Amino acid sequence: MGIHVTTYRQAPYGDPFLDNMDTTAGGESSYCKGFTVVNAEGPFEPCEDYPAAELVMAEPIGGRKILRLIPVSKKDKWTMFGGNYAGSSDSRFSDLCDKLLGGCFYGAVAIHDRVE
Repeated sequence: MGIHVTTYRQAPYGDPFLDNMDTTAGGESSYCKGFTVVNAEGPFEPCEDYPAAELVMAEPIGGRKILRLIPVSKKDKWTMFGGNYAGSSDSRFSDLCDKLLGGCFYGAVAIHDRVE
């Protein structure tokens, strides 16, 4: 069980070529409505529209802490940022972000669902 977050994608350009580009290389965020963050307290079960994902803090880069949302299906793979973000107005999401970072957080989190 967990909370739902929404997937945010680039708005269409109006160009058939650019509008059909998938920078996630088939990652879940290219087609799902959002994700169910399973390491947060909440009432939702993962499903097709909201697959399971975990919010994790990556190793600090240059002294900066970075949050990533990684689909559970790709947890054991080397993932990259595919261009889409996830966010929620649910305070449980921002509370988890704050807890992982050890400070205040506001905004969306990069979805790491691209695998090459």
